[in-house]
Amino acid sequence: MRQLLIQVPRGCGAEAIKIAKNCDGSNLFSFEAMSDQTDGDQAAIEVVIVHVPNPKVEKLLEDLEKLPNPKITLIPRGVITMQPPSAAVPQQVMDVQERSPIEVFLAGLQSVGSWRGFLGYAAVAGVVAWIGLYTNTIYLLVAAMLIAPFAGPAMNAAIATARGDWSLLQRSLGRYLAAIALTILVAACLSLILRQEVVTDLMHSTSTVSAVAVLLPLTAGAAGALNLFQSERSSLVSGAAVGMLVAASLAPPAGLIGMAIA
Repeated sequence: MRQLLIQVPRGCGAEAIKIAKNCDGSNLFSFEAMSDQTDGDQAAIEVVIVHVPNPKVEKLLEDLEKLPNPKITLIPRGVITMQPPSAAVPQQVMDVQERSPIEVFLAGLQSVGSWRGFLGYAAVAGVVAWIGLYTNTIYLLVAAMLIAPFAGPAMNAAIATARGDWSLLQRSLGRYLAAIALTILVAACLSLILRQEVVTDLMHSTSTVSAVAVLLPLTAGAAGALNLFQSERSSLVSGAAVGMLVAASLAPPAGLIGMAIA
């Protein structure tokens, strides 16, 4: 269940509650309040608090557009709504639902804002991948996979393609290519500065492409999709682990490309 706070002009609260009921809302109530306006005046409003199932969030947002000037606050956290009798509470709590598509889309939009931390992680991933390949230390490659921020842009590009949002697609692909390019550049610079010329066994094995290598990014994408849509309480796999699976096919080769260019 998701909780939404809805501000509507006074007199429209009953209509907002009716719309929420049509979306299987529960524990609905409203109260009158005053809202500050941009010109310093105050306006009489009604605040409606509703709880709706995750799959109904997008429909609720569409139906609320019929009301005059609604203002909506979506809390992207699971809430537990309980109603008597007490014997039915365990069944109500166990009803864990997937996230709504609009919530996944909005989370993707939020994740494309920051560049400093994103590029910082890409640079650090390049350093760790270079050290792992240079010293023949495989667990450092695993660390580079955990650090590399390739999963976010890849999943956002898939979301943007599914929704037809070309602006988000361009920004996601730009971040994706920028992260890979920076990882390659860092590895190349380290190889030039430290005059790395020896091909280690780990570098050789990383450069070998298996006939079933295509299965890795496909599996990583499926795992990423499951992680995006599953409720935070029903997923036993962390987002970091899924991100590592996505980066497994990119971080070591990106570092190796930089070393090969040098």
